[in-house]
Amino acid sequence: MESLALFASLIISLTALGGPISLALTYLPQRLLPLAVIKILAFLIAMIAIFIGVFLVINVNSIGARVIGVFGITTAVIAIYRVIKVIPKI
Repeated sequence: MESLALFASLIISLTALGGPISLALTYLPQRLLPLAVIKILAFLIAMIAIFIGVFLVINVNSIGARVIGVFGITTAVIAIYRVIKVIPKI
């Protein structure tokens, strides 16, 4: 039972923290990390957050999990938009 609780908290944290972390990576200055590394990391973390967020929204019946899923999806989509449209122009 303890491992199930750890697994559930891992799933929730990947969505709840993955979107904002990927969005925060898009605001890092280029002198800290190369631009390609920032773009790849932000995109990969955002895709994980979107995948698990959609899983939470579709399969879980509690309103809290759906809110966390929608939050993760929204911030991850904004991060992907910034990776594709905004970062190359900077």
